[in-house]
Amino acid sequence: MHFDHARLLAALAAAGDTTDAKIAHRLGVNPSTAWRLRNGVTRPAARTLAAIERAYGVTAAELYGGAA
Repeated sequence: MHFDHARLLAALAAAGDTTDAKIAHRLGVNPSTAWRLRNGVTRPAARTLAAIERAYGVTAAELYGGAA
């Protein structure tokens, strides 16, 4: 399944979250996890996907190419 990293980055930028600390705070994750997500090193776990949807309004289906 393809993960749309560009869509995640666009959502982060639209919210003004340009630092790992801001992303981590908003998602409730460790800053190192935020760094890995922002840099495309890892895909978000289910809990983090739910936090992304709540914080940034991007659904898991959108991030995985299911819905535009």
